[in-house]
Amino acid sequence: MYTAVKPLSKYLQLKSVRIYDGIFTLHAKCTCAILLAFTFLLSSKQYFGDPVVCISGIPQKDFVVSHCWTMGMYIMDYEDGPSVANLTKEIQYGYSRQYYNQSLEKNLLNNVLGLKNENGRERIFLRYYQWVVPVLLLQSFIFYLPAFLWKKWEGGRLKNLCANLEDTLTLTEKTNKHLSRLAFYFSQDHKESHLHYFVCYTFCEVLNFIISICNIKLLNVFLVDFWSHYIKAVAAVPAYNWDEWNRITTRIFPKIAKCQILKFGGSGSLEYHDNLCLLPLNTLNEKIFVFLWFWFILMAFLAALKLIYRSVYICNRGLRLQVLRAQTRFMSKATIWHAVSGFSCGDWFFLMRVSSNISPEHFGQLMRMVCGKRSGIEKSGSHNIDTS
Repeated sequence: MYTAVKPLSKYLQLKSVRIYDGIFTLHAKCTCAILLAFTFLLSSKQYFGDPVVCISGIPQKDFVVSHCWTMGMYIMDYEDGPSVANLTKEIQYGYSRQYYNQSLEKNLLNNVLGLKNENGRERIFLRYYQWVVPVLLLQSFIFYLPAFLWKKWEGGRLKNLCANLEDTLTLTEKTNKHLSRLAFYFSQDHKESHLHYFVCYTFCEVLNFIISICNIKLLNVFLVDFWSHYIKAVAAVPAYNWDEWNRITTRIFPKIAKCQILKFGGSGSLEYHDNLCLLPLNTLNEKIFVFLWFWFILMAFLAALKLIYRSVYICNRGLRLQVLRAQTRFMSKATIWHAVSGFSCGDWFFLMRVSSNISPEHFGQLMRMVCGKRSGIEKSGSHNIDTS
């Protein structure tokens, strides 16, 4: 089974220069990898067998399986129904069909049965079953979209500035030259480009939150009130009420379903074939969607927290200073204030992205160099004013 998901391990390897923060990585890359892993598992017959196995009186077994897979299977709605004794009678009555009736004739052209059986019991069709793999694959692409956009917009800028600065043990002449060039970069005016960088990243964070909410809604539509059912199922777990858990999950992901085939017999009479189908993949679907239930809520919660933090970060200059001091191992406030005086919100953000990709020791050295270069620029400017 590991070989099926092994290619995803390279996708999750940490890069030397990280253009995403932790929550962004969890939301976009990790969620995408999880959904792709589930897709590979569900589409691997060697682990879980055929998606549908049917028992039928029709000798053409392949036809029966293909028909049930294509036209769909169903279960009967016994929710809040009669007692077990009466239920047994209803099931027996459902198997004793007439060879002809008007309701069947209306549906014969499309070989599709009505939404109710002859005794008025509603059929619940499992229309999602053959669409689980495509939907998971679609969700993986949607979750990866912000990471893809940001990678294109970022354009390797951090990699060009921060390459080979993650080593915390050595401070060579080459490293000093690199830090000096980086300090010169921050001593120049890049407010417009840094603001664009900051706005694009914030847009991707907003997109992460929107995608989380949209995927929660998508699952609710795809699995027909999935969230309302699973709230009850999850609530039964702390009480160890496994009967309630099994009742709810079996209603959403039944392991056995019915499939009906209508056709004409040799003499032209209408024949009704009732088939019983086993749905092996629902054993795995049940666990997958329980995990996704928690995971999507967690991703939406973290994305919302990140947006709140980003809003406070924009409005509160003192918070930006404290975060920056923590990255420099609490350098003196005076040095930091002098180094970042006149910085816009975009400049602060870009500086923090640089700090997350180099060691604290190197970043502290960088801030001292920025402070020195800005002091030199100020002295040079004042000298020019005096001479004029």
